[in-house]
Formats: sequence, C-alpha cells, structure tokens
Amino acid sequence: MTCDKKSSGCSFSVEKLFSSKIVCYLLPFVCLGGYLIYCVAADKIQEPNGYYLIHYLYVYDHGFVARGLVGEVLSWFFPIVTEKIIYNVIIGFSVMLMISASLCIGKALSKVRNDKNRLTVVLFLIVILCVLPMSFKMYYADIKLDKMLWALTFFAVFLADRKYGIWFVPFLCITATLINPVFLFCSMILIAIILLQDFHSNGYSVKNGIICAISYIAMIAVGLYGTISEKLLGFATPEEFIDYYFSRYGGSLTPGEYERFATEWLFDYFEPLDKIFATSFRIYFQEWGNGIICIMNFIFIALPAYILLTLFWKKVIKSETNKFQKFIYFLCAVSPVVIIPPVSISWEFSKYFYCNFIVQVCLIIFFIVRNNPAVLKAVEETVEKCRKNVVLTAAIVAYFAGCCVYYAPIL
Repeated sequence: MTCDKKSSGCSFSVEKLFSSKIVCYLLPFVCLGGYLIYCVAADKIQEPNGYYLIHYLYVYDHGFVARGLVGEVLSWFFPIVTEKIIYNVIIGFSVMLMISASLCIGKALSKVRNDKNRLTVVLFLIVILCVLPMSFKMYYADIKLDKMLWALTFFAVFLADRKYGIWFVPFLCITATLINPVFLFCSMILIAIILLQDFHSNGYSVKNGIICAISYIAMIAVGLYGTISEKLLGFATPEEFIDYYFSRYGGSLTPGEYERFATEWLFDYFEPLDKIFATSFRIYFQEWGNGIICIMNFIFIALPAYILLTLFWKKVIKSETNKFQKFIYFLCAVSPVVIIPPVSISWEFSKYFYCNFIVQVCLIIFFIVRNNPAVLKAVEETVEKCRKNVVLTAAIVAYFAGCCVYYAPIL
C-alpha cells in the first residue's frame, strides 16, 4: 500500500507488494499450497483407476518398460501396491509440483520485482497459467504421471542458471523420461530451449554445451529405448501382460476395465505402427466419439491460440538481429508441432495442447525475466495495441475465457 499524507486514502502498489524477495516466494507457496489443501480436503484428488493405474504397477522384472520407474521404485518398498498407497503417491507428486512451481514463480517475480512493467506482464501470464482448465487444477487432482513430469521440469528450470545446480538438470531430464517418455513431447521443450538459450547467452561455454548435449542425447536415447522395449517384453497376449503386472495390485479390476485393457488401452504394446494409427482413429471417431470434441477444441481454442502465438514470435524474430537467437525464437514458434506424434497415436489431444500452451507461456515469461530485448519489444508493442483496442482485447479475452469454461467439463 502507498499512502498520501495529504489524503486519508491509500492506493495499492504492485511493485511495493513484491518489493521483498520473501513475499515473491511466499505468495506462490501460499496460493498454490492453499489450493492443493483445498483439493485434498474437498476430495478432488482422483482415486486410482483405469489405464493410468497400471503405471504404478510396472516393474522391470520382465524387462525394461517405458513408464515403469514409479512402479519399480514402489516395488522396493511395497510387495503389494494398494489403492491407498497409490493415492498417497499421487498426493506426494502434487506436493512436489506445488513446491517446484512455487519456486519458479517466486524466482521469476523476484527477478522483475523492481520493474513495474515487466512485473505486471509476468503476473498477468502467471494468472493465465493458474486458471487454465488443464493447468494446476488438472495436475493436482489427476492420476496421470504428468504432474511429476512438470514437477521435475520446474525443478530443472529453477536450477538451470545455478552454478552447481545446473549439473542436476540432465539427471532430472533422464528421470522424467524414465517416468514417462511422453515428457519428450510435453514439458521437455521448455527446459530444452532454456538450456540452449543459456548455452548461447554464456558465449557458447563448454560447460553449458556439455550439459545441453548430455541432456538432449540422454532424453532421446531413453525415449527411443523405451519405445523399442515395449515390443520386447515377451508377453504373448495383452491378458498375459495384465495378469503379470496386476499380480502386484492389492485391489481388483472390473470385467469392463479388464476388457478395455486387453482391447484398447494396451494396443501400443502389441500392434505395429500402422495398426496403432488405425486403432487410434477408431477410438477417436468410432467408439468414444472424442474426435468431434478434439476437432472443436482445435478449431475454437487451439488454432486461434496458436495463430496469436505465431504472430507474437514472428514479431520477436523480426526484431532480433543475432542469427542464433533468431533460431532459438524460431524453435519457440514451431514447438507446437511436437504434439502431432502423441496425438496421432493416442486420444488425448486436449492434454497435449494445453501442455504445449503452458510451455509457450512459460517461455515468454522466461525471456521477459531474462530481459531479452526482442521479446520485451514485442511485449511492449502487444500491450500498446491492447490499450489502443480495448474492445477487441476484451472480446478476445472473453472468447477464450468462454471457450475454456464451456469445454472444461469435457476436456
């Protein structure tokens, strides 16, 4: 609060609120931690079920299996894994996500706290991240391993500019890939571009080059091996596959769940690539009807959002003079194409779209915090256009907000 001695009133000052580093870190912890407590207290955390349940039951006893690290570690402590154990692990992952996200948000706010314009924009983008239908709300409550991927990504981002902490980044990237190779198509893009940017910003230093190379090569190698190993597990049928891993489960599958595992959920382990595409198409458009929802999601949310982001990055690239920096911005602009492979062989378009959108917003925040001139210039021009076209800006915000509210229940 800033107070005028000649007046009895006080006016709120954003930069005054965040003048202390402690507040910059404490506020995200309080807000995100409070929401997590609400999710737990209000029973918003999902119970273990469906396709994602088996990810907590995988072990390496029958050979290396992608997405198997969590189940393998659990097997060291629990010969039988119950729903309660998995539920507690899910909450534990949510806590790690809350901590890592709070650290990154706090760090970003502390870096720009003395610059009112940058602070305002960063705060606005952080709010966007936190209110998306499939942002923290989904990751806190969801059974998927994705929340752990994001937790490790945020930890890696937090450590990326630390003198010694940066050496832990390759380990975090490898761990995330072992937890789920889908990391390569999701939040990995964020840390990959940050590592490349640090390599460039530090004058192509040997240290940053080594860390980049180790991280990239290790992630790709583990991801490829995980994909190949799925075909080398040696199970003759999906039923044999299910029986082996669910022998560790302290609960039971319903007949319907067992049938789904055998006929739809495990098709990528037992079918060649052409049949995987065919099965994916069938699930999208013939059986579950998700294809229509995904098309509407793409047309009304994803496409307009990507058009706006592309225009932004085009403006950034145009303002930049350094060729390598242009290349980094180009990678930011084209990074959404990474969702094409997983979308083509799965049925989770919405998850990948929102994940990539979070990456895009995080990249913009990163460059603003790093004070990159081309990005700051593009942000200033964008803000100025918004001020001059208040009605159009309000309409765009209302449109996306309306779409998110409308589609949120079915995403």
